[in-house]
Amino acid sequence: MRRLLIVLLAVLVAAGGASFLVWRWAEGQMADGVAAWADSMRAQGWKIAVGAPERGGWPLAAAFTLPDVAVAAGPELPGQATWTAQRVTLRADVLRPYQLVARVAGQQTVQYGGGPAIPFSADRFEVTIPLPAGAPPRAAALDAAGLRFGPPADGMTVGLLEGQSTWNTAAGTGQPAVTLRLSAEAIALPPASHPPLGSNIASATIDSTLSGPLPPPGGFSAMAAAWRSGGGTLDLSHIAIGWGPLGVTGGVTLSLDAAMQPAGTANLRLVGYDDALADLAAEHVLSAHAAQAAKAVLGLLAQSAQGGGAAGIAVPLTLRDQTLSMGLFPLARLPRLLWPDAPGSANSN
Repeated sequence: MRRLLIVLLAVLVAAGGASFLVWRWAEGQMADGVAAWADSMRAQGWKIAVGAPERGGWPLAAAFTLPDVAVAAGPELPGQATWTAQRVTLRADVLRPYQLVARVAGQQTVQYGGGPAIPFSADRFEVTIPLPAGAPPRAAALDAAGLRFGPPADGMTVGLLEGQSTWNTAAGTGQPAVTLRLSAEAIALPPASHPPLGSNIASATIDSTLSGPLPPPGGFSAMAAAWRSGGGTLDLSHIAIGWGPLGVTGGVTLSLDAAMQPAGTANLRLVGYDDALADLAAEHVLSAHAAQAAKAVLGLLAQSAQGGGAAGIAVPLTLRDQTLSMGLFPLARLPRLLWPDAPGSANSN
């Protein structure tokens, strides 16, 4: 019996030692990968700054915590984007070594161009990235909850935010360049902005596909022109928004015309438009006369849902030559889209 116990103890010690060595190896691989990624991005003109890393996670995972992270986009991307985070932990579980989880904790900020930095934080903010063997990552999933943007007294909050994205940089494959699905719940808008349909958006979902090859790095106008020349389209195959009394579902397809202006079609279904029009009139977004006229026209087109649900209306929209039309009837003339770096624009050099 004593000999059996000694053998079992030796086996446990050996297993623990092997586990520790595997953990140290995985941890070293993660540290080398982060360093190589940072060096590669810096070589492309990006600015990457991190504090002294911390290692942990043994025995079930390899974890690498990076404090005081700051990432500023390089010159190959249009505009200037900066993201900072108080702490980012990269974690790979022993049982799932080909899946990297990035957990962000503490204060974050995003800034674009010369605009102000927007602070935000979250109760949970995780990005999961599959790591296929011998190939770069081509997918990511976001799971966030309890997001808070801006100052506490006058900011925006999002109860739940989920997203899934895939991308394919190889041209000529016939596959979508980027797919993205975003779903948010319990969105509270800043009260000071006086949203015309109320401060609460119950839910919002968007399924989108960006087709056509991803353009080479450059300015906004150059990338947009290359994307259009490659037959690029943006397909919002599913949109669902519940904002106050109004419910919107449907799909939108957009592209760029020969004048580099948005063009496309949309098929939407609206419910709750009566109360929505009343709210818009009360907030002086529409005049009382315009709201009454719109209500009368929409009422003629409304159809009751099967099963006795709320009456809704199908709205076919077309955008062509900067004119938004419903069927054969023009609704509005949209302002011309000015690309910020196009020749002759106010922001071009």
